[in-house]
Amino acid sequence: MSTSPSEVPSMSNDYPPAPWALRGQMYFSVWMVPAERLQVRLDPAFELFTIAGRACVAACFVDYQEGSVLTYGELFGAVSVRTRGSHHHGLTVTHMWVDSERAMRGGHALWGMPKQMARFELDHQPPGGSVFSGTGWDPRGGELARVRFQPLAGLPRSVRIPLGLPNLQMLRGRVHAPKAAIRFSPRLLRGAEWSIPTDSPLASLGIVGARPWLSGQVRDFEWNLPAATPVD
Repeated sequence: MSTSPSEVPSMSNDYPPAPWALRGQMYFSVWMVPAERLQVRLDPAFELFTIAGRACVAACFVDYQEGSVLTYGELFGAVSVRTRGSHHHGLTVTHMWVDSERAMRGGHALWGMPKQMARFELDHQPPGGSVFSGTGWDPRGGELARVRFQPLAGLPRSVRIPLGLPNLQMLRGRVHAPKAAIRFSPRLLRGAEWSIPTDSPLASLGIVGARPWLSGQVRDFEWNLPAATPVD
């Protein structure tokens, strides 16, 4: 069986070099969580960023589809932070799972992402009028999270907007961020039904049983993701 060019390992490693061309669908929810509910451990370079005592928490399923340098599924959780002693604010990914070992190793090396392996079921046309359903399991079969979304409203697919992602991660002992915008057609979702077991690592984000403040789809995204660079 022949191997496509995007699947050929580089000479120095077994994951594609940056930048990564990524295409697909992203489904997310955002919560404003009282700070005392969070049990997550942050790197000492970060401190929790709150507004009126609440932190912004996001959870997201991503399907990197045909046209991407690697095709794989992903689940992650993130929380709002600021770097100590500076003005930099953003989201840091505290938990992330993928179903591709090459994506896992590339995420570690290029962006400092805490990727672990998992198994997913992602359905973009589930029954009952939903627009997406997703479930993730860790390698031992423990459920990480499941969700189902209903459509609400969105711009036509032909309307696309660029958006910079305020991601801050630790890499080689320094705070790094990727400098790239993701282009997509935005779509609001409703009726987000997240089920997160109390023994899931995502429970440390304080969102078990909580209703999201906002849910949406980053529809048909296009993202040329360079290697992360240190923030000033």
